[in-house]
Amino acid sequence: MLLDVLLAAALIASNVLWWTLGTHRTGWPAWQTVLTGSLGVAVAVRRLLPLPALAVGSVVMATDGALGLTGVLATALLVYGVAVARPARVGAYACAVAGATQLALMIPMQGITGHDYWGWRGMSQSVIVEAAAWAVGWSTRQGRAYTRGLVEQAEERAQRLLVEERMCIARELHDVVAHSLSIVAVQAGVGHHVIGSRPDEAAKSLSAIETTSREALKELRSLLGVLRDDGAEWLPGGLDDLNTLLEQTRRAGVQVELTISGHPHALPRGLDRAAYRIVQEALTNVVKHARTGNARVTVAYAPGEVALTVVDAGAGRPSTPVTEGHGLTGMKERAALYGGDVHAGPLAPHGFRVTARLPCAADERTDHFLVSGAVEGA
Repeated sequence: MLLDVLLAAALIASNVLWWTLGTHRTGWPAWQTVLTGSLGVAVAVRRLLPLPALAVGSVVMATDGALGLTGVLATALLVYGVAVARPARVGAYACAVAGATQLALMIPMQGITGHDYWGWRGMSQSVIVEAAAWAVGWSTRQGRAYTRGLVEQAEERAQRLLVEERMCIARELHDVVAHSLSIVAVQAGVGHHVIGSRPDEAAKSLSAIETTSREALKELRSLLGVLRDDGAEWLPGGLDDLNTLLEQTRRAGVQVELTISGHPHALPRGLDRAAYRIVQEALTNVVKHARTGNARVTVAYAPGEVALTVVDAGAGRPSTPVTEGHGLTGMKERAALYGGDVHAGPLAPHGFRVTARLPCAADERTDHFLVSGAVEGA
């Protein structure tokens, strides 16, 4: 508004100087004051009231051509403001009506004021200048709309990235904490039960609790280090580490049999870690819910994919509904990230099975942990 007011004052001053110095006329007629003041007000409020301002400017242009170049510039500025502030169709209609109005009022106004400065040729040139101003304004509006669209898309991508990061962190924390605490809880229960009768067994349980808790703390520190520092290294975690995972599960009282079929081949690191986490979560559920001492893990390599199966002979029954908690949801999210799928359900007459299929031809973008380039395939 301040810029428009200053611009309006400059236009009024230039018109006064042109009238008094450029036309060699004496005096300042009252109607010229009204026209000049009206044009200045129109320029000053062009951002607040673009259409009324253009209407006033058009009438002033048709009324007195003696405003000269000042009127042409002012009206072109008003046309530009309408083209920028209003939708393309509205702006085009308004500017076309303004130009037609100027041409239509030119003859009657010349008869009223007695001035024939512009004529048809001059007024037509003024309308052409206004059309060019509209084209510039329309182009400016389109450019601003395009820029706003890019900004909105960037904000949407940033918000989506933030949500994905939070999901990845939640999955990692759940996998680390849930598996370790499940083993700690089982071992603590065993130790409490046998501490009076079999102190040696209680000591083994305490040793397992110590080992498991230290490993969990190590993983958590590694995860926190990655979140704080993009250059931090992430702990290894893949199908090559299944023996360590199975040993932890055995310390919790569940004997796990591992079967590997097909021809093992190297997997993308993100995919390899996702497969490890799926097996880890499935064994965590066995420890927590199955109430059994045996489970079987099968890793089947095939061209273009790897299939995982975790089966137990525990308390699950076909009639028992499957409730999807954070663990099962996390497994499905990890598999979906690589175009795979996870199915889980009870067996007859009892037991539970989790199967996962992970295509090996994964998108390279999924090989990177969204929080840090050093953490892959969370």
